[in-house]
Amino acid sequence: MVVKMNERLRNTIENLITLAIILVLIQTMAEDIFVLLGADWDIRMLFIYTGLAFDLLFTLEFLIRSWAALSQGGLGKYLWQENGWVDFVASVPILVFNSGPALLTHISGTVFIGSGSLIGLLKIVKAVRMARVLRILRLLKIVRRIRFADSKMVQRHTVRIITTAVATLIFSASISGAVFAFIDSLSTEEVWHHEQIAAVESLVEDASLVSTPDAAKRWGRSRPSVILLRSGDWTLYSKYHDEFLMAKFGPSDYSVLESDSYAIWFDSRPLSVAHSRLNLILFVSNLVVVLMLMITYSPHFAITVSDPVNVMLCGITQRSYNLEVRIPRQYAQDDIFRLAKAFNDTYLPLKERSDLDEQGGTLDISLDDINDLLES
Repeated sequence: MVVKMNERLRNTIENLITLAIILVLIQTMAEDIFVLLGADWDIRMLFIYTGLAFDLLFTLEFLIRSWAALSQGGLGKYLWQENGWVDFVASVPILVFNSGPALLTHISGTVFIGSGSLIGLLKIVKAVRMARVLRILRLLKIVRRIRFADSKMVQRHTVRIITTAVATLIFSASISGAVFAFIDSLSTEEVWHHEQIAAVESLVEDASLVSTPDAAKRWGRSRPSVILLRSGDWTLYSKYHDEFLMAKFGPSDYSVLESDSYAIWFDSRPLSVAHSRLNLILFVSNLVVVLMLMITYSPHFAITVSDPVNVMLCGITQRSYNLEVRIPRQYAQDDIFRLAKAFNDTYLPLKERSDLDEQGGTLDISLDDINDLLES
């Protein structure tokens, strides 16, 4: 009774985790879509809380699984053979570097000071956010429940090739993006950074550019990234009304640069839009890769490897099982089907002749017959 209860509890937890995986993939995609749509900050703020909740859940799950594996002496097996590294990468780094700091920024209401620091932080967060797509690999736990054939070998090989393909795509995109972000002087971040520096330098060199309200308005409108210019307690220029600023801008949507006399607020939403667009492209690409491999590779592996092996295994181990292996013409020269042909043409006739023995004893095949089978 206790064993059944433990098994039922384990299955319930697994089902909840599976549901959480599906929901977090939807949440990840929806978060970027709402950024692209320019949704109000109150809506986007909800994704900060839900993202943190999911990251905490998956981090807790990873720690529990790691502890259970460690207590049984199988931590290495869990991390490498059971894709525990996916559990880690898709939870802990995102919690520490993305959802956790995002929540702290929202609670404190602080903003980024200094464009250089902002760009460096955005590049790091950009790479970490890409790891969110790795959560799609966690859906491979569902693949194990989809039986293309009654074979663990099919499921293991399917999981391995999908994991390798998707992880390669994600890591190559992350590394390439990080490299080009640092060496490409025309990147979105660099253009945005140069605009900030130019805006501050223009005021330092010529304060008359904002000496009157009309002059400040002309100066602000000539620089699309500027949303607010203040001198002390005075607002010299504001691109939007206060209601719009309160609705659309959160702590991560702007940065502030200060000189001796001025404080300039800059719109950083274009950077978030660029990152979200890249995340969506990567997400959809990985989803297509997973679905295509599930649809094409798993049945192919079952037909060309596991099914022939299972038929031959049943024929050898079960006396009443006498089915032949079906050999597709296009794969007839594959090693597995060459073995299957020997099974069909040599082993099964020997087995049938033995079944005609009136005593119905054990299979009467000599060592010479087995050698002939292997050499054929």
